[in-house]
Amino acid sequence: MTSRQAMLRGAFALGMFSLVTAGSVALTRAVTAERIADHQLAYQHRQLQDVLPAALADVAVQTVLDGVFKLPNPEQLGHREPQQGWYVQRDHQRVVILPVVTRQGYNGEIRLLVGIDQQQRITGVRVTHHQETPGLGDDIERQRSDWITKFNGLSLNSLPPGGWAVGKDGGHFDAFTGATITPRAVVNAVQSALSYVSGHVAENAAETELPITFEESSQ
Repeated sequence: MTSRQAMLRGAFALGMFSLVTAGSVALTRAVTAERIADHQLAYQHRQLQDVLPAALADVAVQTVLDGVFKLPNPEQLGHREPQQGWYVQRDHQRVVILPVVTRQGYNGEIRLLVGIDQQQRITGVRVTHHQETPGLGDDIERQRSDWITKFNGLSLNSLPPGGWAVGKDGGHFDAFTGATITPRAVVNAVQSALSYVSGHVAENAAETELPITFEESSQ
């Protein structure tokens, strides 16, 4: 075998090794991304139940999923693509669950689920995705603290003007020690969800695109 043939064989072997390695990496990434997406979806499904009021706490996840609807004007809730919400009703209890995204977090997007009943009151809020700093901003997680439950029962009119803000900004909600940006982003996102519902009531009182008849909130 000549030196030229040896070089060509070596180059071919190296090329084949590179192709196999690149293919393996791409396949691993694809499988990993799919698993991550599946886990995030399963986590979101569990959170759907957590934002329901006590009267609907025993509603099965599949029942919630069956109440899916196309979200009108999703950009008002921070979305850049079409989105879906969920509607749950039993007896006289009616709740709409809205997915909300804010990009005001310290480390990027924060995604939430906000439950709102027919009186335009919050039934629950849960964070489904965030990248905030562990030990600081992650207190927005229910597993870490009860801070996220402070929204329960509130409507837009429950607080005085300026109340929908963290204490550092003169508002009602506590900030975290060493972390104000994260709770501020969540408070703004939850207020946006309430304003979204209120806006649909005002603009489409008789023909709202949301699959729930809201009542004017007096709180």
